[in-house]
Amino acid sequence: MSSAYGPLTRLRRRLATETAAIRWWCLVLAAEIAVVTAYLATTDVVVTEPRYVVYPFVWINVGVWAMLRTDTPSVDRRQRTVAVAIAGAYLGLLFWAGGVLLVGLDPLPGGAVSSIHWNVPGWGPAVVYGTPHLRLSLVPFKVVGYVAMTYLVYARLLDATRAVLSGALGLVSCVGCTFSIILPLLGATTLFGSTLTGLAWDLSTLVFLLTVALLYWADEVSVACSRRLRG
Repeated sequence: MSSAYGPLTRLRRRLATETAAIRWWCLVLAAEIAVVTAYLATTDVVVTEPRYVVYPFVWINVGVWAMLRTDTPSVDRRQRTVAVAIAGAYLGLLFWAGGVLLVGLDPLPGGAVSSIHWNVPGWGPAVVYGTPHLRLSLVPFKVVGYVAMTYLVYARLLDATRAVLSGALGLVSCVGCTFSIILPLLGATTLFGSTLTGLAWDLSTLVFLLTVALLYWADEVSVACSRRLRG
């Protein structure tokens, strides 16, 4: 009897977990809607393009969801150090490409700055801090989105370093990882520019979702590609 009911018990536990997760995310969405509604009700901001209010929460929610559901494998200290170094460099590239980090050899306009901008939730509160040669513009959804992609890259690097000696070689051998890492950096000025012009943020959101999906399901993508190549 125990063997017969074992799979059913596991299924019920999984459904219970998924149900709890759905309830939690419903509360999160309700809280986000309430925050945006309160902001619009207490300010003179007029929303002419509703999708630009939604996009930041797409980045935040999808990014957090992917990080919470992605486990990191156990590896030795050397492999973890390699993965941390590569992931750190990748985060730096994303910050630079996305306009979060601005570095200049010559003094930047405005010199040292420090300010908080109370924009529409998701776009704000944006924190700007900088010195004459370096400036950080921390927009909430950008920071969460880039950190999420970097965490997924880190997790895939740990997977790769378990199979090969070099984390870089392991990453290249993973089709899903390689494409998804390069994708956000192609046309960075257009896709991740800070100016809302045309379809810039529509494309950026599409690229972000595709990147997260490829990294999250990197193993499945690699297996499917390998089967297609062998076939």
